[in-house]
Amino acid sequence: MRTVLTFWRHSQVSASASTVIHRPKEIDWRRLIVQSGLGLILISNLLMPLAASAQNLGTAPAFGQAVQGQQATTVEGTVLNLVNWGCNVIAPVIAVACLGVAGWHFKSGRGYLGWGVTGVALMVISGLGRMAEGFITQAQGIQ
Repeated sequence: MRTVLTFWRHSQVSASASTVIHRPKEIDWRRLIVQSGLGLILISNLLMPLAASAQNLGTAPAFGQAVQGQQATTVEGTVLNLVNWGCNVIAPVIAVACLGVAGWHFKSGRGYLGWGVTGVALMVISGLGRMAEGFITQAQGIQ
């Protein structure tokens, strides 16, 4: 004698609308093109570091340059100047402002934790940037 398990039987209640998947009969070409383009961008961002080549100055270190062998007016120098400005000026100033707002909110009895965490995080970002800058400066003199 064969019996059918209860979960194999058809339900007496009709299925809800959330379980039915309706697929369009035509292909949305715009969406397909956008998804393909974003996929190519993602893949190229993952693979480009493998194709990048490094600069070689030989045995002579270059001090006072944004990137070894580059001027401060190049793209690399501009990026380094922006990072230095952000880590040495902008992040600490905004961090102090956030910590001040956190203190004001604490005194007022309002939520202060978000402001405090943001201020501390900005100080950590500033410290890490300055630490990386120090490591780079010290490593340029190593032969």
